[in-house]
Amino acid sequence: MPVRWVRDVWQGRGAAARILWLLLWPWSLVYRAVIGLRNLLYNVGVLRSRRLPVPVVSVGNLTVGGTGKTPTVLWLSQALRRRGLGTTILTRGYGGAGTAAVIEPEDAGRWLDEAAGRLLVYGDEPAMMSALYGQRVGVGADRYRVGLELSRDPLKADLFVLDDGFQHRRLERDLDIVLVGSDCEGSLLPAGPFREPVRALRRARVVVVTGAHDRWRKRLEPRFDSSRIFFGNRRPRAVLIRTESGHRELTLAALAGARVLAVAAIGDPAPFYAMLRECEAVVVDTLEYPDHHTYTEGDWREINRRPAEKIVTTEKDYVKLARFPFSTGRLLALRIEMVVDRPEELLDYVVEAVRPAAHD
Repeated sequence: MPVRWVRDVWQGRGAAARILWLLLWPWSLVYRAVIGLRNLLYNVGVLRSRRLPVPVVSVGNLTVGGTGKTPTVLWLSQALRRRGLGTTILTRGYGGAGTAAVIEPEDAGRWLDEAAGRLLVYGDEPAMMSALYGQRVGVGADRYRVGLELSRDPLKADLFVLDDGFQHRRLERDLDIVLVGSDCEGSLLPAGPFREPVRALRRARVVVVTGAHDRWRKRLEPRFDSSRIFFGNRRPRAVLIRTESGHRELTLAALAGARVLAVAAIGDPAPFYAMLRECEAVVVDTLEYPDHHTYTEGDWREINRRPAEKIVTTEKDYVKLARFPFSTGRLLALRIEMVVDRPEELLDYVVEAVRPAAHD
């Protein structure tokens, strides 16, 4: 995932960035050709997707980072559970050891509290979704194999939510939800943030716009029925803090006026900083690391020695930093949620899409 200088190149900020972009642009043409051929082979049936015996709803995007996939996956899974549908999340597990596994929330919570770093072998996002949100998570590069194993379980899910699944065409899905965010225009990788051209949205059944709302509205409305276009925003919901008695939520008022060090290892930390300021935190310093970075003892020392009243990080960084001995109450995570404009309508769409598959 991109660090700041990569985005400078993608956006042509400065002469050196523009020169580097020109050097990368031919490789974007190669990437476009490879992606185009791969999609063609799937479209004509030379490459085949495999179907699980349990319905699959995919949440993905067109770009690297920054659209709110993880908050959307969590919102969707929890909202469907409130409707009485058992959900299990399938994810690749970026940043982990790559070993196929199932994370049970009871185990994840215990491992996090043991502060032994055991969760990290599964990747930061699976660890976060299970330990902090109580989700059952299947992890592995071959999500079909993981899903097949889970579907044989007597406690099997009513449906799988496939995290970051739009480009994972090896697994057939009953509904594709695609998120589009602040990157409305740009080149394909490596000269830009796009994994696929915008025309790939033709494969999507639902589009959720989480950034650049007006620009995407103009691009999408001629291509999609308005009932299939939803608008969402990420917003801060609470603060998670580790105490001697465990992890608990505080209201956002805990950040008001606090002098904080913001620590993030995510694709684009700018929205995270903006949310902290929205909560009236005084961001006195920032530390940025590459996306899915695994924190070392040296990183902990660097973070801990910075003069700030509180250290505030993201939830997926929190599960990696919780194993280090910060002073009680000094390390906090900003809890973020996805808010969709017509949530019940979107959930109805999902339920209708998976219902026929559930009876196959």
